[in-house]
Amino acid sequence: MNPDNTTPTQRSYPKTDADGEVYVISFPKCGRTWLRVLLARAISDAHRLPMELCRDLDLTHFTAADPGVPRIVFWHDDRVAWRAPGELSSDKGFYRDRKVVLLVRDIRDVAVSHYFQRTRREGNPYTGTLGEFLSEDVGSVRTCLEFWNIWQAQQHTPAAFLLSSYERLSADTTGELARVLDFCGLAGATEPATLRAAAEYARFDAMRAMERDDTLRSEKLRPTVPGDPESYKTRRGVVGGFRDYLDQEQIGYVDALVRDMLAPPWQPMARAADGLPHFPSAEGGHSH
Repeated sequence: MNPDNTTPTQRSYPKTDADGEVYVISFPKCGRTWLRVLLARAISDAHRLPMELCRDLDLTHFTAADPGVPRIVFWHDDRVAWRAPGELSSDKGFYRDRKVVLLVRDIRDVAVSHYFQRTRREGNPYTGTLGEFLSEDVGSVRTCLEFWNIWQAQQHTPAAFLLSSYERLSADTTGELARVLDFCGLAGATEPATLRAAAEYARFDAMRAMERDDTLRSEKLRPTVPGDPESYKTRRGVVGGFRDYLDQEQIGYVDALVRDMLAPPWQPMARAADGLPHFPSAEGGHSH
């Protein structure tokens, strides 16, 4: 399945994103919306810019108001959710002069959360069971693992690269937010009071309330079915929540895919809910 009928070498990136300085990318359901809200609030406070400027959670509106704010673009690189593993592009030359933050998450939590997005949220009409989704060829576990493999191999291509994770944000929200802000060139937003205010603003229950009440007027933070908690973008926010949905055979199946497919240095992050791992690429960005 190739939804846009292009080969990897023919793909182009949106012209509106061509002048991004920092790209925050991930496979779906790795916590990008949470990180986006955290960054927005920290930038808003540090640069005295009203949150209302950040329409639809687009951080580039802050740059338009204050050129001192780096242009930070969020997106799912290579339309990864709609491709089979063999359709993914390994060419990351687009990012050669740009910084990249790759946000990852335990693959089992990703799979469960993505399944509910595909079945409950508009535009994603998947009709199979969760067990069937785990073995889907397009946009499921194998695609995610191959996407991570590509970035593990290409992490030295961007001007600078930072690996972050949902689990690290959960375990130390202010510390991990400070690390991302500093990498983005926003060291001035890492004052403790600014970080604490951002973490409080983006608490799970606070974000769930924002989504329920449409506080940010954003399609990125709006439930498909207001009365159905599984249809919320902020669905559960639990590290290791996959255990409530997957049986031991299904967990074993995904764990085996991780062992067989994913580059060994990144395997611990794919099972991060088993315990917050130390993995070298997460300790800091590189530049060249």
